[in-house]
Amino acid sequence: MRDSTLDILFEPLEMSNITFKNRFFMAPIGTTYNFQQLTDYMVARAQGEVAFITTGVTRVHPSGSAHGSDEPSLDKDSDIEVHIPMVKAVQKAGAKIIAQLNHAGRYSFGRYTGRQSVAPSPIASRYTGETPRELTTQETDELVMAFAEAALRARKAGFDGVELCACSGYLISEFLSAVTNKREDKYGGDVLQRAHFLLSILRETRNLVGDDFNICVKFDGEDGMKGGKTLEDSLILAPMIVEAGADRLHIWAGWHEAIRPMLPMSVPRGAFSYLSAAIKEVVDVPVSTVGRINDPYVAAGILAKGEADLIGVARPVLCDPDFVKKTMEGRTREIRRCTACCYCFDQIMKLLMYGDKEAELKCSINPELGREGENLVQPASRKKKIIVVGGGPAGTEAARVAALRGHDVTLYEKNDTLGGMIKLAAVPPHKEELNNITDYYTAQMEILPVEVKLNEVFTIEKAAAEKPDAVVLATGAVELVPDIPGIRKEHVVIALDVLRGDASVGENVVVIGGGMIGVETAEYLAMQGKKVAVVEMLKSVANDVGPSMRWGLLARLHKMVKVVTLTKVIEVKDNAVVVVDQDDNQTEIPADTVVVAAGLKAQKDLCTVMDQSGIEYYEIGCCSEPGQIAEAVADAFAVGCKL
Repeated sequence: MRDSTLDILFEPLEMSNITFKNRFFMAPIGTTYNFQQLTDYMVARAQGEVAFITTGVTRVHPSGSAHGSDEPSLDKDSDIEVHIPMVKAVQKAGAKIIAQLNHAGRYSFGRYTGRQSVAPSPIASRYTGETPRELTTQETDELVMAFAEAALRARKAGFDGVELCACSGYLISEFLSAVTNKREDKYGGDVLQRAHFLLSILRETRNLVGDDFNICVKFDGEDGMKGGKTLEDSLILAPMIVEAGADRLHIWAGWHEAIRPMLPMSVPRGAFSYLSAAIKEVVDVPVSTVGRINDPYVAAGILAKGEADLIGVARPVLCDPDFVKKTMEGRTREIRRCTACCYCFDQIMKLLMYGDKEAELKCSINPELGREGENLVQPASRKKKIIVVGGGPAGTEAARVAALRGHDVTLYEKNDTLGGMIKLAAVPPHKEELNNITDYYTAQMEILPVEVKLNEVFTIEKAAAEKPDAVVLATGAVELVPDIPGIRKEHVVIALDVLRGDASVGENVVVIGGGMIGVETAEYLAMQGKKVAVVEMLKSVANDVGPSMRWGLLARLHKMVKVVTLTKVIEVKDNAVVVVDQDDNQTEIPADTVVVAAGLKAQKDLCTVMDQSGIEYYEIGCCSEPGQIAEAVADAFAVGCKL
């Protein structure tokens, strides 16, 4: 039964030209999918009971492409027919669908599109590394009509409404900001004059589509840019946007170039609802909030406090398409909650920043994302007895999929709880969201017919007694210990033992190794007041951390930790480490404790035994090859599907 606290999320929202069945919507997020993939992906979320889906950015003009001509567009009449099958499929699946209309402006990557980007003024972008061409007044007039005409095409394609993308640093928001709008014509000037472009688009759009078609504007409550649009500016603009024709407002928190984090797990849940709350005070139309809302109770709290009327979820429904449905049915414990690891954004960045045409939108813990139409988890043709060894994310994912397919599954875990190394990964500051993974798989192991044997070590004798058809090894990895003189001294400890709480750590700490484990352990110790230095042989640290999270981690790290790169530890003394830099200069760094974080190696102990047993077996996750959570889960899912 659903907790009554959550009932507020399922109250319908009635407007003059549209009604939403509940207060959840899928917020816009860019993909790399073709139209069939996109349709399957959206249908899965519609079946998951979101009230409506707002598409990713849809181009309104050829000059507005972000990275290439293959992006969804409504910039010509022939695009109408292309969208109709997707629109009908989403609506048939139970959700309304809104087209987000956009022009990338100076966020268009000329090196991929083959043309120079355009913008209000020729101000270089740190995001693209390119300088745009300034639009003429006539060109800007034409773009006003391009938005309006694209909205009309959306209506003809059957969309239930449109959303104007006036956020995140794209063209409309560039006009709104004093940082990027230095114009002296009718489209530039003070805060009101800079809004002329957006207000003109709204008026022309309303003229073309009529009053019975829903129009939303998504804009940044504050854009997070030095000298940019502030919340005070937005409070002035919001009533004008409504007066010009907006039925709804969707409030976001900043540009791609903004210096404050908005996406990683270091950002608190529901961090940006204060912006929608402020906007609600000055308008009388529904206002949406979005950003770091991966928990239904957080969403319900925002509505209960009157901070928003609608809750946008993007990454949460990438991670679990049934996020809303499970909430509605009172199955919140079964939700595969987003960890805000930003793996999804990192994949898109591979395309945008590095031109990787093979990159596609993926989720670290939902291997079916983008493959919804493939129906990958099929009933097994023959029921088998499967043993899974290891209760980390790889082992529990393999067990989950195998059980869903109808196999008889037993999972062995030598510790007293599931989670494996995820439990340690969640210990450093700002990593608590990783506990979502353990919570999800623990619940799945209880719900599904999986026999879980905790505190039990798997042996070949047990395999011989149980006679499994196949064994899946997910035994993880152990830390490497480099061969350095003095490395076995008593004050040398392993990073994972530090995170377990099994190691005593002094006041002066040297961490050997600047990978993710090393720097996160360093931050963990620095937060305790320790004086910490990280020594790394490469020219930079945290190279195995995705770009969406890395910059924030490094910003925090450099404030409290000494980072020494292009340097090697050559000896551990009783109270110091001896290091040598690339010029062969030797120095000593004081160290009461030395923490080893020199990487991981696969745990292969059972492989030799299994080779001799004659039993079919598979290695997955870190015991196959140490890597990211996403790789371990994807590996496990693939094995689970073929057992």
